[in-house]
Order: sequence, then structure tokens, then C-alpha cells
Amino acid sequence: MFTIEFIVPYEKLVSVVQEAFAEHPKRNEIKFLVNQVGIDDVKQSNLSGDIFIARGLTASYLTRLRQNGSVVELPMSGYDILRAMTEGVTRFGAKRIAIIATANAVYGVDNFASSFLPAVRTYEIGPSDDLDTFIDRALSDGADLIIGGDFISTRAIERNIPAVRIETGKESVRQAIDEAWRLYHLNIEERTRVQRLNALVEHVHEGIVSVDSGKRITICNQYAQELIGTPLDEIIGKPLCAILPALDSPDFATLRSPAIGDFIEINGTRTAVNRVPVVVNDIFAAGIVTFQKLSQIQKIETRIRREANRKGLVANYDFSMVIGTSAATRKTIELAKGFAKVQANILLVGETGTGKELFAQSIHTVSPRMNGPFVAINCAALPESLLESELFGYVGGAFTGAAKEGKMGMFELAHGGTIFLDEISEMSLQLQGRLLRVIEEREIMRLGHDTVLPVDIRIIAATNRNLEQDVEENRFRKDLFYRLDVLRLDIPPLRHRREDIVPLARHFLALADAENKSVVHTIDESGYELLQNHLWDGNVRQLRNICERLSVVVAAQTVTAADVASCLGSAMARTMGADCAGDASTLHMPQVSQGYQSSQTSRTFRMTDTIGSDLPARERIAEALACCGGNRTRTAKMLGMDRTTLYRHMLKYGLV
Repeated sequence: MFTIEFIVPYEKLVSVVQEAFAEHPKRNEIKFLVNQVGIDDVKQSNLSGDIFIARGLTASYLTRLRQNGSVVELPMSGYDILRAMTEGVTRFGAKRIAIIATANAVYGVDNFASSFLPAVRTYEIGPSDDLDTFIDRALSDGADLIIGGDFISTRAIERNIPAVRIETGKESVRQAIDEAWRLYHLNIEERTRVQRLNALVEHVHEGIVSVDSGKRITICNQYAQELIGTPLDEIIGKPLCAILPALDSPDFATLRSPAIGDFIEINGTRTAVNRVPVVVNDIFAAGIVTFQKLSQIQKIETRIRREANRKGLVANYDFSMVIGTSAATRKTIELAKGFAKVQANILLVGETGTGKELFAQSIHTVSPRMNGPFVAINCAALPESLLESELFGYVGGAFTGAAKEGKMGMFELAHGGTIFLDEISEMSLQLQGRLLRVIEEREIMRLGHDTVLPVDIRIIAATNRNLEQDVEENRFRKDLFYRLDVLRLDIPPLRHRREDIVPLARHFLALADAENKSVVHTIDESGYELLQNHLWDGNVRQLRNICERLSVVVAAQTVTAADVASCLGSAMARTMGADCAGDASTLHMPQVSQGYQSSQTSRTFRMTDTIGSDLPARERIAEALACCGGNRTRTAKMLGMDRTTLYRHMLKYGLV
């Protein structure tokens, strides 16, 4: 809710404003104030509105006083002026009319004269102009009637000159309120856009400089300003070539495509520079320059490598840390323990956040390789060239920037243990070919070397994609797929094991409370019900994030459904409509608090009835169809799948 403050000069206008506002459709979303003051009093008034609406000279004065676009001029419409002219002719028998008002009010009024109205002459006046001067000029031009706003008409009457005030009608007030609404929300959007841009520019770990079509600097963030070593007020508005000549060579305005990865020296600091021109109709319109210290890039690369090694050499989880008592969880754990006993490659398949690495580490810790290293790498986290060197290692001098002593690759580090290749689907086809050779030959070759090294490793790969489809679309090698997909472990999403949500939530909330050293929270029944009803697109990882959020934002000891709903936010809107993966015999319907009433049956079907149900899938689908009166769209929504999946199951079970 925002505040509109009306500045009105006379009493009658107050009631017009109140009536117009009472009829406005947005009245419950706007707070409004009416301040009846003259232009001289406005200067001394304590104005508190977000948007101001005023007439004529007052609006002009406020616009000059507040240059943030928060003033709306209450229009003097043509109908308002015609009414004033008609009244003046009737009351005073005027022959020549002078209209003295602001430019917006008098625009086009010269054309009002007709056989029914006398000649009209307009005079534009501003907030700092002398009223008497304009009145005298109009009289000297032969005017016998003065028409204007409250200040003009009042002054003319004080001098015993015939005058009529232009009265504002409700339609003009309504128009001004509409404009104030639009202006306020436009200002909000603009401020949000500017703040978002400022946050982006100021919080990236690289220098950003933008220039206009004349190559003058318009933006320079703090990182860039510190690197340049010049005060910001001496940078903004200056030509790029005057501040950083190296960035304008070759001429920035001649670029038609980005110049990426150049190296220059700024005040003795070696930096990597990217220059991106903005070209419109083959004309240079603007440009963006980003740069970063080479030393910082090298530190990031070193940290990535150290983190990969530190994280990957040991498994920190085992099956005792897999929380959940649902049938789906127990079945997955038992299957995983069986897989751990053998040496075959394993493919973990599951949505993002289901805990694939937790299962990979747990398998390793109970396998015959438990005393060997556990090395994990995310295939999507590194570019292809860096991923290849990380996996296979390199010899000194193998490529520019390579350490002269060389580097051991992940396959070598995993010798005698397990290597976990997360997001395997993101690996390039070229690297897939090299990985296939490792699987087949159990040997690797470092980059820049001609000697093969034998490796004894077990591969556990993971993906959240449909690799069969990737194979069909030639994004993944078929021969590699069959080498990896020897033992497959499907990690069920959280929505298919809703019995685990409560114990998981308790566990994560307790961990967060201990870490934050906050009050020990408990979740009430309504809060747990809401958690269980949620779709959980992000699975266990999302649930953990929500519990951490609850630990921080909820001050009371008891977490309620309202607290849960607040932390879930817009994600609650997606609790329905998820596609049900896997075989129909494992269908679980999402739990909701309301029932579905069929027009053909008096029984109310509650999806909570099916949680943990032992009914065969055919009977569940048949019952849902009956409950929804045969409507497939509603049935699919109830069962948490799309219409195509529902129809496939209906065909399978002879329900069509």
C-alpha cells in the first residue's frame, strides 16, 4: 500500500477528491491524504505522500521541488475550462476572455472560440511568475474576464476584476489517481531494476566498466575502481581512452564481436580482459568491459583442484546416515548394499537433490574397497579442457599453464578404490570415448605423455537425466551407456517416499538449530502436514534448505503451518502436477487435505487414503477414475502424473 497526498487549494475540491477516491476500484490498495494549502503554505508543509497530486501552479512548484518523478498534475480538462467560460459569459457578459494557467492547462484552448463563446487568449504562467503582471497584461490586451486556477481567480477578484475559477471535476480526479497508480508502480519497477543491476555490478568478483556510444564511462564498479586507482567521480563521464588507454586499443567502437581473453597490465597488475560491444544497426551503441586479476583466476583454479582432491579422497557417509523408514527407502538401501558386494559398475539415477552421492559413498564404505580412496568429481562443474586434465592428469609442459612437475589425475588418485562421476550426462562425447577406454582397458594415459598407466578402480556414475533418450538423440555414447548401466540404482524422489519427510525434517531442523545455536524448534502437526503435502521439486536437498530457513527465521519454539508456508513461498503452487516416474506398481499419490467428489458417486476420495496403501496399481487407478467421474485430466492430477502417463497405464491394465 502506498500513499497519495492531494494538495488542494479550495474547500470544494476536497469533497470532489473524496467522492472520486471512494469510487475508485483501487481504493483499498491506496492510502490517501488531503492537504488543503496554498502554494505559499506548501513550502512550509510537512509532506508525507509517496505520490503527490496537485493543480496548476502548485503542481509546477512541487515538480521543481521534488525531481524524483513523484508529482502528478491534476488536469484542468477542456470540459472544466468550457464550464468556466460559459459561467463567465453568463454572469458577466464577457466579450474577451483571458485564460491564465500553466502550459498543460492552456494547451489547445485558443481553438475554443466559437459563435457561442467570445474570443479567448491564453497566458502561460509558471510557479515563480508574478500573478499581477499577467493579469495586467491580459487587461491591457482588452480582456474583460479572467479565468484561471484558484490563485489567479482569487487575486483577480481581490482587485475587483471579473473572474471565474476553473473547477476540477471527478473525472479529472479519477484520471489523476490512475496516473498516480501507474507512476508509483513504474517507479517501483525502475528502482528494483536499478537495485538489481547495482547488486549484480557491485557483488561480482571482477571489474565491470560500461561505456556509451561516445565511449564515455557510465558505470564503474568498486572492483574496477580500486584496480584503476582513481576516485569514482574522476572516472564516470570520462572517455575510456583517458582512463584506461589499453582498453580502447584497438578502437572499441570498431569491434563488431566480443574480444575475449585478452591480457593487459593495469597499474602493474596483469589482468584478463573481455570487451563486448553493443552494436545496433551496425553502429556502436555501447560497450561492456570486464576484467579480473590473473592472480585471482589462478587462486580459484588452485582452490577448485584442492577442494576436489580434499573432498574426493575419503567417503564421509554410510548407510546409517540414510534417514527414512519408507518401503521405497528400505528397498533402495537393501539393493545398494547388495551392489556394494560386487565389483561391477553402478549407475545411480535420480532427480536433483535425492542424495545420489550419499548412496555412492555409502556403497563404497561397505564394499571390499572400503579401505581405498573415494574420489568424486562433478562432470558438469568444469569446462571440457579442465575436466580432461583433472580426470587423466598431465605431465609437465603438456600445455600452457601446466605445472612443470605435472599432476596426478582423478583416475590415478582413485587407484584401489572408487571413483564417483556425478552428472555423467554432461561429459562431452570426446571424453566419453576416453572414459570408455578406461573401463575396457583399465588403464589411462596422462595428457602429453605416451605411456599408459594401469588403474584398479570401480566406477559409480550418477545422472538426473534420461540417458536412454540421450543415447537415442546421440548426446551419449551407446557403448559407454551399457558399460556404466551394469547395476542400476534408482533413487526415489521425496514425493514417492512421503513417510520419510517427517523424520528427515526433524533431523535437519535439529542440525540447523545446533549449528545456529538457536532455540530448539519443534514442528506442530499442521506444519508436518504441510511439509508432507508439498511436491519437493528439489527433493531432500530442498527439504534441508527449508529446515535451515525455519531455524533462522522462526523465533518461537513451535513451528506452525503458517511458518512452513512462509518459508516454502511460491514453491507451494507446484505441489500438484508432477509426473509420476517409474512403474505403475510403485505409484504414490501426493497427500492433500481436501477430497475429490465425483458427480457419479457419493463417496469422497481422499488421496491421503492411498498413502502407504497396498492396493495394486490397477485398483488405485480404477478407483481414482471412478472418483473423478472418468475425467482423465482430473484423475491424472489426482494421481500426480500427466495425461499421457495415465493413458499408458490405463492401456496396460485394460481400463480404456
